[in-house]
Amino acid sequence: MVPYLQELGISDIYASPIFEARRGSTHGYDVVDVNQIRQELGGDEALDRLLDKVQRHGLGWLQDIVPNHMDFSSENPLLVDLLENGPDSQYRDYFDINWEHSYESLRGRLLAPFLGNFYGECLENGELHLRYDVRGFSVWYYDWRFPLRLESYSAILAYNLQHLRETLGRNHPDFIKYLGLLYSLKYLASGQEGRERYDQIFFIKHMLAELWVGNADIRDFLEANLQVFNGEAGQPESFDRLDRLLREQFFRLAFWKVGNEELNYRRFFTVNDLISVRVEAETVFHQSHDLIVRMVKAGKFTGLRVDHIDGLYDPKQYLQRLRETVGDTYVVVEKILEYEEGLRSDWATQGTTGYEALQRLDGIFCRESSAEEFTRIYHRFLGHGLDCDALLTANKRLIAEKHLAGDIDNLAHLLKQLAENYRYTSDFTLFGLKTGLLEIVTAFPVYRTYICADGLSRSDREHLEKALEAARERAPLFKRNWNSSGVFCCRNLIVPCRKPSGSSGYRLPAACSNTPGR
Repeated sequence: MVPYLQELGISDIYASPIFEARRGSTHGYDVVDVNQIRQELGGDEALDRLLDKVQRHGLGWLQDIVPNHMDFSSENPLLVDLLENGPDSQYRDYFDINWEHSYESLRGRLLAPFLGNFYGECLENGELHLRYDVRGFSVWYYDWRFPLRLESYSAILAYNLQHLRETLGRNHPDFIKYLGLLYSLKYLASGQEGRERYDQIFFIKHMLAELWVGNADIRDFLEANLQVFNGEAGQPESFDRLDRLLREQFFRLAFWKVGNEELNYRRFFTVNDLISVRVEAETVFHQSHDLIVRMVKAGKFTGLRVDHIDGLYDPKQYLQRLRETVGDTYVVVEKILEYEEGLRSDWATQGTTGYEALQRLDGIFCRESSAEEFTRIYHRFLGHGLDCDALLTANKRLIAEKHLAGDIDNLAHLLKQLAENYRYTSDFTLFGLKTGLLEIVTAFPVYRTYICADGLSRSDREHLEKALEAARERAPLFKRNWNSSGVFCCRNLIVPCRKPSGSSGYRLPAACSNTPGR
C-alpha cells in the first residue's frame, strides 16, 4: 500500500502501539513490554522491511506511545515479578500503587480484581487452582497466573513431609537436597539485599525443577500435596489451606466489581486490567522509553503521538524530559480540550492530535437554525423537557459516585489524615469529606488541573474556584463551613482551606507548611 499512499499525497504513516502487547490484542494499548517490537506483527524483521519501504518512498513514521499504563496480566513480566516479590521486587516503584492503604486487607498487597464472582464462591467452586511448572508455584484462575511468593512455598513443600522421608529414606541424596530447599526458603534475603534475593530465587527454583523432573517419588509427593491444597468441591473446609496460603500473598484476589469501590492502584479510567506507570520517576521514564528513543535516534520514528497525556502525574515534566531525549522530533499529545480551553503554552509539544479541530469541523454539518425544532421533537418523544446542564451534572456524579468510588474513597482518607492535624478541620468526618469531594469533582469544568512544584497557574486557580463555588451551591452543609474561597494542594490533592474572619490570608495545615507548590 505504501506506493499508493505516496500517490495520494500522504506524508506520514501513523501506527498505533507496535510494542509487545497482550496476546490477541486488536489495538496494542495493553502493552506488556514497551522495549520489544510485537511478535504477532512480525517483530523487528517485519518492521524493518516496512520502514525501509516507507523511507524509500519519502514518508515519515508517526508512532503512538503509551507512557501512562501497561497491561495488568500474567503476560507482563514486570508485574509478575512484583506479584511474586512484593516490596522486595526490583519493580516495586514502577507502578502507581499505594502499598500503605488505609484498609488492612490491602496494606502491602496489590488488589487483583479479576474474579467473575465473590472470592469465597470462586474458591469453594474450585475455580482457583494451585499448580507447579518450571516458573514455580502459582495459583491459576482460568488463563490468569498469579505467582506465589517464595516464602509461602514452605507450606506446600513441608506438608506431610514425614511421608516423603519414609518413601525416600532420611539419607537419600534427593531428600537431603529437598531439606536444603526448605532451609533456603527459611532464610530468604529481603530489603537492601535485593540482588542476593534474586540469586536465591534462581537457585531455589532451579533446584526444585531438578527434583521435580529427576525424582518421580518427589513429583508424586508434590502433586498429592497440590491436590490436598486445591480442596474438593462440596467440602468448604477442604479449601482452608488454600485460603490461608492466598492470604499470605502480595496480591489479593477479588470480585472484579470490587475495583470500583476499593482500589490501591491507579487504573486507566475504570479498566481494571490496565495499571498505571509512575513515569514521573526518572528511572522509570528511561527504562520505559529505551527502545522508543533508540528508534527516534536511528531515524525510524520521525514523530511521536503521546497517548492520554492527562493520565500522567506531571505532563509538563514528562514532555520536557521527552524533548531532552528526542530533540526536535515532532511530538503531539492526545488531549481532550473543552471548547473554550486552550492547550498549555509551556508544554514542549507541537500540539494535540486534533480532537478540538474535529469538534469544529463537525459543526459544519450542524444547522443551528434547526435547534429549536429538534428540541421540541426530542421533548415530545421523551414526554417532558430536559435541561442539558442538569443531565451532564447527574451523569458526572454517577460516574464519580459509582465507577470511581474507590478513587474518591482514597482521596477522602488522605484528606482525613491532613484534616486531623489542623484545628479548623479536625472535626470533618470521612463522610463529609467524601460528600465535598464528590461535589467538587462533579462541578469540575475541565478534565484536570496541572498543579506541580511550580504552584498554580492562573487558569488552574480559576477552574478550582469555579468548581468550589458550584460545590458550595449544591451542598448547603459544605457551603456553611467555608466563609471565603481558598484552596491548598499537596501533590495532586486539592483541599478547601479556611480564611479566618478578619484575616487577609488563608490558613494552611502545619503538616503542609513545607509542601512545594502549596
